[in-house]
Amino acid sequence: MLTNQKQFLYRLYFVASILVVLGLGIGYKIFHIQFIEGDKYRKIAIEKTIQSFKITPKRGNIYSYDGSLLASSSTSYDVFFDAVTVSKNNFDKNISQLSKALSQTLNKPYEYYLNSFNIAKNQSRRYHLIARNISINQLNEIKKMPLFKLGGVKGGLIVEKKNSREYPLNKIAERTIGYERINKKNEFKGVGLEHAFGSVLRGKNGSQLMQKISNGKWKPIYTENRVEPRSGSDIVTTINVGFQDIAHHSLLGQLEKFEADHGTVVVMETETGAIKAISNLGRTTDGKYYEKLNYAVGEHFEPGSTFKLMAMIAALEDGIVDTSTIVDTKNGLLSFYGSTVRDSKKGGYGKISVNDVFKFSSNTGIVKIINDGYSISPEVFSNRLYNMGLNNKLGLSILGEASPKIPHPKDKDWSGLSLPWMAYGYGVLLTPLQILTFYNSVANNGEMVKPIFLSEVNTFSNQTMEMKKVVLNPSICSEQTLNKVRVMLENVVNDKGGTAYNIRSKKYKIAGKTGTGQVDYNTDNVQYISSFVGYFPSDKPKYSCIVVIHRPNKKLGYYGSTVAAPVFKKIADKLYSLTPEYKETNLLDDQKLNDFLFNELNDINVSKKLEINGKNFSDILPYLENLGFSVEFKGTGLVVKKHTIIEGASSKKIILELS
Repeated sequence: MLTNQKQFLYRLYFVASILVVLGLGIGYKIFHIQFIEGDKYRKIAIEKTIQSFKITPKRGNIYSYDGSLLASSSTSYDVFFDAVTVSKNNFDKNISQLSKALSQTLNKPYEYYLNSFNIAKNQSRRYHLIARNISINQLNEIKKMPLFKLGGVKGGLIVEKKNSREYPLNKIAERTIGYERINKKNEFKGVGLEHAFGSVLRGKNGSQLMQKISNGKWKPIYTENRVEPRSGSDIVTTINVGFQDIAHHSLLGQLEKFEADHGTVVVMETETGAIKAISNLGRTTDGKYYEKLNYAVGEHFEPGSTFKLMAMIAALEDGIVDTSTIVDTKNGLLSFYGSTVRDSKKGGYGKISVNDVFKFSSNTGIVKIINDGYSISPEVFSNRLYNMGLNNKLGLSILGEASPKIPHPKDKDWSGLSLPWMAYGYGVLLTPLQILTFYNSVANNGEMVKPIFLSEVNTFSNQTMEMKKVVLNPSICSEQTLNKVRVMLENVVNDKGGTAYNIRSKKYKIAGKTGTGQVDYNTDNVQYISSFVGYFPSDKPKYSCIVVIHRPNKKLGYYGSTVAAPVFKKIADKLYSLTPEYKETNLLDDQKLNDFLFNELNDINVSKKLEINGKNFSDILPYLENLGFSVEFKGTGLVVKKHTIIEGASSKKIILELS
């Protein structure tokens, strides 16, 4: 019996000892948490209920060169009500007047707001919606209303600010304007101007302390801890909206006409390299076109005959030929290692001058010039092209520029076909902008300038930084060679037999080169890339332009002269007529038109019927202006369909409808 009692006491002492140890441990832990690590855990508790949130600033606007909005940020606000923080006394005292004020401002019935507030109060809602997407003016009115004017705690007012991006031109130049977003890694990603100049447009984030209330919602704490965001800077691009509209619709019409896969057009200001218009349109499965990709920047391709300019400059610079050198086009056929170079004209052109090789775009002619001149030392040809800068990227501000490829004998894939194939644009890879930049340098007295998209930046401090042109190569070749190839480029358009004779103009001269490149030429379904690149007016170049149309329906047409060149002509005609320095008239030798205008217009008055309908807009515009008319026009065509004369006391105006 005694033994059992001792065993019981031992067990009791053992349990008691354990309880004492546990008690001491718990006491120590409480003491440690309270007095040693208390600050740490209090901080964790606060962080779970109060945090600093980022306030996104208003993004800067993007403007065209002529002041039109290309992209803008609009700010709107969502308003909520926290029924828990509002005392019953304040609620009962102000809710009727608040409901009336909201009804007048937001155009909803008084009873709607009164019932809504009562439901929120009865159910103790923390984030009860009052209004979405209201303006800053409406928000300022709401902040002054009964109850809400007491603030975020006493008045229960919660405001959320939202910034959204709008694009007034909609789909026009969509890919060039681009976008910018933040990915899961908190990195900025995007395309076009929005991303290229994102660091300028973004501004600087602000911050705001927020308190967690319920259902994962956070409520602003209106204290001095708020740091206001700084709005982004505005940028002014080089894009001219009027030019952009002309380029877009000219390209779109031709893509639809020839059922092409995609195409691009770029208009560049010759002296500065400023991009005045850029359109990239791709075909959808239902036959519609939209800005899918920036083909002008990111798509390199074998340029075909437009590369003959580069080859010709090299041959002239190295003394391989001169403009009067006679070249045997070999009946339009040349063979290299079992592969054949063919002229588009069956039987070739016989023996012709170097000038005519270029004018007729003879494949065998240019290949014979280059192969005969450089076959012993092909690296001399490649080095000449490198020296002109053709192997380098342009370093565009818009990301995604494709790398050019100019084959060189040091390359692993160099073969016996590389040199002759390069001569007429195969085995070579260039983007439309890279090709245009080279042609523009010919128009610009040999100076190669970098294509630029930005004209100026207007900073948050109202300072304006103007962007200057960037010279990539001060001289691509000698002045003698430039003069020779300029004549060749003019002959392509202005001489009979030139591959672009169909787009010649009587008002001004165009200089340029057609291209009809093959793709998928190793298959049974050969497709084509139609192109035209040049500048105008050729005697005093103002703009250069490239048009590239991929995979037109072969049954409808595929030659560069048929598919691409007419787009260039439409754009050039319109831009020429809209350029003030060319309005004076370049046709004073056209006596018939000259006599008509001066005889018919000199004594003009409202009662006299003016016979100008059906006349070319660019022909009559300078005369109308010289006679004192203020000229307005509607439509996008070049022919006067209808006119209306309005005479006032001090001036006279004429409105022309174009078609």
